[in-house]
Amino acid sequence: MTKIIDRFLNRFTMYRLTLYYLIALLGLGLILSFIGSVPGGPLALVLSAAILVLVCHFANLVLARLWRVRSNPESSLITALILALISSPVSPFSDMKHAAILALSALVAVASKYILAFRRQHAFNPAALGALFSGLVFGSFASWWVGTLPLLPLVALGGLVLARKISRLRFIGVFIAAFIVFMIGLALAHGLSVDMALQSLIFVFGQTSLLFFAFIMLTEPMTSPKRFPLQAIDGVIVALLYQPQLTLWGQNLSPEEALLIGNLFSFLVSPSFKMKLALQESRLIGTGTMSFAFPRPTGFTHRLGQYMEWTLPMGKSGSGGNRRHFSIASSPTEPDLLIAARIPEDASRFKRALAGMSPGDPILAGELGGDFVLPRDPRLPLAFIAGGIGITPFRSMIKYLADTGSRRDIVLLYANRLEGEIVFREVFSDAERSIGLKTVYTLTDLKNARPDWCGHRGPIDRSMIREKVPAWKRRLFFVSGPPAMVGAVKAALRSLGIHRRRIRTDTFTGYF
Repeated sequence: MTKIIDRFLNRFTMYRLTLYYLIALLGLGLILSFIGSVPGGPLALVLSAAILVLVCHFANLVLARLWRVRSNPESSLITALILALISSPVSPFSDMKHAAILALSALVAVASKYILAFRRQHAFNPAALGALFSGLVFGSFASWWVGTLPLLPLVALGGLVLARKISRLRFIGVFIAAFIVFMIGLALAHGLSVDMALQSLIFVFGQTSLLFFAFIMLTEPMTSPKRFPLQAIDGVIVALLYQPQLTLWGQNLSPEEALLIGNLFSFLVSPSFKMKLALQESRLIGTGTMSFAFPRPTGFTHRLGQYMEWTLPMGKSGSGGNRRHFSIASSPTEPDLLIAARIPEDASRFKRALAGMSPGDPILAGELGGDFVLPRDPRLPLAFIAGGIGITPFRSMIKYLADTGSRRDIVLLYANRLEGEIVFREVFSDAERSIGLKTVYTLTDLKNARPDWCGHRGPIDRSMIREKVPAWKRRLFFVSGPPAMVGAVKAALRSLGIHRRRIRTDTFTGYF
C-alpha cells in the first residue's frame, strides 16, 4: 500500500500537494456550511475566500515587481487558503469592516514574505503573521474554524499523506507527543483528575485545530528547522507555548504567537536563504542523466549528503510546479555546486526546462537541509547502497574523502538498470585507489545487460548484502534511491537483524 501511495505522491511537488489539500478542506467546509456545521454560512465562506485569494494574488504580483523578483502564484494561493481556513468567514455585504480587516490580514501576510525576509527567504509564517496582525490591531483574532469535528477525518488523513510527502512525520510526532505530555502535566498541576485531563485531551484533538496546525503551519519548510534534532527542539518549544492552560504575563498565547516564536527559534538556529546562481555547465553523464554545475558562492558550505531546493524562473510549470529538491553532488573541496537529474523521455516541464538551460541562465537555490549526512566519527564502518540517481549524496561524500585523503571503511553497492546509466564512475575509481573504497556495481535489467558485463547482476537484496559487504553486522547503512528500492533494501536489512537505528534512508521521489 505504501508503494502505491508513494507512486501517486511522486506525481506532485510538495507545494502542489499542499494546495490540493487546502482546496479539499475548503470545499468540504463549504458543503458543511450548508447544514450549519461551519460558521458563517456558504456565501460568507465563498466571499471570504475570494477576498483572500484576490488580495494575496495581486499583492504578491505588485510586491514581486517592486522587489524585482519572480512572483510565485502557488505560494500566495496557499497563504490565502490557510487564512480562509482559520479566519472567521464574513460577507462584505453585511460586514464591510471585518471584510476590510480580512483583506488587510492577507496584505500583511504577503508583505511579510518580502519585508521580513533574509537573503531572499521569509523568516516567519505569513498566514500566522497576517492572522496575528488582525487580532492585535483590530481585535479580530483567528477562529481556526477548520478545527471542527466533521472536518477532522480529512484534516488527519490528508495531513498524514502530506507529512509523508515532505518527510516530517517525526517532527509532527515529537510535537504531538510533547503537547500531550505538557497538557496532562499542566492539568494535573492545576488540580484536575486524570480522567478530566484525558477528557480535555480528547476534546482538544477532536474539537480544535491542533492537527491542522501541526500538519500545515508547524511544518512549513521555509520557517521550520531543516534537520531533525532542531525540529525536535522546535516541536517541544511550540508544544509548550501552544498549551491552553499556560499563561505568560497573565495571558494565554494564541496558536499564531506560539508558532511565530518557534519560527524565531528556527531562524536563529537554522536560517533559510536563497541564492541566485547562473549555470556554468551542463553535461550528459549517463543514459538519460545530466549534471548541472554552478559556481559556488563565496562562503557557502554544506554538510556532505545535504540537499537544496532549486527553483526555475518558468512560466507555466504544469502540475509539478517550478521547484524541486536535489542533493548536492559536489564536495565542499570543489569550486562548483553540482546537481544531477534523470531526464526521461516523457520529462515534466521542469525537467525539460532544466535540461534546456544554457550557460548563464539563472536558477534560485535555497532551503539547505537534510540529515542524510556523513558521520563525523571516522572509525564507524559504513555501507552505502544507491539506486540510480540516488548516488548523488554518496558522490559528495566520497569525493570529499578522496580529496582530503581521509581513509574510511566504506563499501558502496550501486544498482542501475543498464551499464550506461552508471554515473560518477571515475570518482569512485579514484577513491578505490586513494582511500580504499570498495565498490560493487550491479545491473537489474538482466535481459538487456551486455553479455560481457563483468559486474554483479540483480537487485540489491539480502544475499548480495551478505556476500558483498564484509562485517555487515557492525556497519552503519545509508540507503538512497527511488522509494520502492529504498523500501526493499530496508526490509532486507531488517531481515538480516540490522537495527533500524543503524539504517539511514534518503528517498528520491518526484522523478518527473
